[in-house]
Amino acid sequence: MMNKKIIGLLALACFFFIHNFIWGTSIEASGSVSGNWNVDTVNVISDIEIAQSEILNIGEGVTIIFQGPYSLQVKGCLKALGSFENPILFSIYDTTGFQNDTITNGGWKHVRIENLSSEVDTTQISYCNFEYGKAMAEDSIHGYGGAICIRNTNRVSITNCNFKNNYAFFSGGAVYLENASIRVIGNSFENNRCGQSQIYYGYGGGVCVDLSEAIIEQNYFRGNSSTGIGGGLCVRFVDCLIVHNIFEDNFSALGGGFGILHIDTCNYVINNNLIINNGSQFFGAGISNGDCSPTYLNNTIVNNNCLGGGGGFYCKDSVVPILFNNIIYGNTQYGGEINQIYLWDNLSQPNFYYNDIQGGIVNFAGTGGDDFIGKYVNNIDQDPFFEEDTYFPALLSPCINSGSVDTVGMMIPELDLAGKTRIVDDTIDMGAYEKQIPNSIFNDKIDNISVLKVYPNPAHIEVQIDFELLVSEHIILFITNMKGVTLDKICEKNMHAGHHKINWDLKNFKSGSYILALQTSKALLTQPIIIK
Repeated sequence: MMNKKIIGLLALACFFFIHNFIWGTSIEASGSVSGNWNVDTVNVISDIEIAQSEILNIGEGVTIIFQGPYSLQVKGCLKALGSFENPILFSIYDTTGFQNDTITNGGWKHVRIENLSSEVDTTQISYCNFEYGKAMAEDSIHGYGGAICIRNTNRVSITNCNFKNNYAFFSGGAVYLENASIRVIGNSFENNRCGQSQIYYGYGGGVCVDLSEAIIEQNYFRGNSSTGIGGGLCVRFVDCLIVHNIFEDNFSALGGGFGILHIDTCNYVINNNLIINNGSQFFGAGISNGDCSPTYLNNTIVNNNCLGGGGGFYCKDSVVPILFNNIIYGNTQYGGEINQIYLWDNLSQPNFYYNDIQGGIVNFAGTGGDDFIGKYVNNIDQDPFFEEDTYFPALLSPCINSGSVDTVGMMIPELDLAGKTRIVDDTIDMGAYEKQIPNSIFNDKIDNISVLKVYPNPAHIEVQIDFELLVSEHIILFITNMKGVTLDKICEKNMHAGHHKINWDLKNFKSGSYILALQTSKALLTQPIIIK
């Protein structure tokens, strides 16, 4: 009998231990929040707020599940610091109704950060995944920024995050900035949207930047849409730095890739961006410029398609942008007619220097295009000849070493979109990518390795890495981000001389641009990779 009692007590203790182990990693949050969230799951059951004097730290791998259309308002400090291996997730328990733009169902409200005191520490949001944020309200407070809305503060940074399937009634399908000159670097924006087709024209399907000198750098915009201007990105009233971004498959009424408008003086150079396969309903499938005159340097604007007018680059309202070293090629309007440049009015007269523009001046469209009087100096009209399945210039591309002869004072970044040196032997290429051709070797052999190849590129699920060793070598094959920080070691081993192929699974990598590197005792070869 005693043994049975002991066994029963042990079983009961095990039950409570297992119960606590399973359920003890989940907590509920409501009202005022602060301290540390280091559990598996946080269930948000009402609107929550970080008070001005408080800090909330969210640990790696935490999942925050909103149980309804609730928001997180930050008045103090938020440290949401995930990691590449263990990102933080912000989501909703039930997505039913998310696609219905007239109800709040199916989404949580957003993170709202406003009017932060200079005495609070900087809010940092890094390696977080945001999905099904829904700023569904017809008021100026709750209707902007599907996942994050930031106003009247510079004390925030958003880095290395993924924003997917978020919606805003007004502007900023994923992120909205107003009077917020912050860093938005290394993020992915996919399938976000904003605006109402009948009530309000949305601006910035991925990101909308109003009155903010923000840094928009090394981001990937894909599949975003807005009903007004800027499928991927919209910048209004004050210009900001737009550098080393990829805009692909975005859609809007105007400015499918991105749109810029209502800026009196443009101080920043828009440079080293890839704008491909975007679409628009009316004008400017690639880029739309309205009432502003930015400088564009070393961008690749290719294969964008407008259902109306202006396949690649659109200008309206007496604007005079300046373009250096860009590739504008393969863009179409009216469903298929070749068109690279569309100038709406007679006073919209950009100046073009050292660009590759398909069709040249004779293919300009619009009233200003028909009567073009802007400067058109040292431009070419030749197939840019990209490497297969990429937008990198091939060995015989006419865009190699064809950029501006004098680059002094042009604010050219040190690196191109792939992280390679931008100016080689005092010359610069056209487009977002620089072709590296060693002076001493022209047979694709560098010391003990044949040139490194990777395909398909861009890639989605898996890539094949192809190289040849001329002698037996100890090799290290690794992947880095665009800043050169190693993210993953693919292979390290002794390998015999000869041809080698290695398959690499991409399932742990988010969309964006990366660098593949092959290190031996005598050489380091790199190759940019775009992951969709």
